[in-house]
Amino acid sequence: MTAETFFQLFNQYGLILVCAVVFCEYMNLPGFPAGVIMPCVGVLIARSELSLPLTVFLSVVAGVLGSLVIYAVCYWGGEPVMVKLFGRSKKFKSLVRKCLEFIDALHGRGLAIIRVIPCIRTIVSIPAGLLRMPVKWFVGWSAAGITVWNTALISFGYFFSEKILSMVM
Repeated sequence: MTAETFFQLFNQYGLILVCAVVFCEYMNLPGFPAGVIMPCVGVLIARSELSLPLTVFLSVVAGVLGSLVIYAVCYWGGEPVMVKLFGRSKKFKSLVRKCLEFIDALHGRGLAIIRVIPCIRTIVSIPAGLLRMPVKWFVGWSAAGITVWNTALISFGYFFSEKILSMVM
């Protein structure tokens, strides 16, 4: 498949693909690193007729929905489900505990802040669910942090698309 063929397919199915990939990334599925995916989305948007603001908006919606899945599992399943899904790693439990403490200390603002910290931004749904944070707070503060993160990364790819493409092609 040539690059032009790929760009044509993206023009046809782009926003559906963006939403699916972002949804999976915020569900913390392996193989979906945002630091790579989001700037690539920006490059693809720049090469297509799709709208940057619409793409960012849909990526935020998909990110919140993906986060809600993990939040709901931990909200209703509690720690036993977390252990079943994520194992008994002491390092992981320590990270979740630190997120719990940070969110608890800063309330919802802590959730928004963690949403822009690489590596822990997607797992923050776990402690929020375990804390049984009210869903409206979870959605609101998550949307705020996800908006900052997705906008920054997608815009980077969009505005520097020519430079990025010249380096890889």
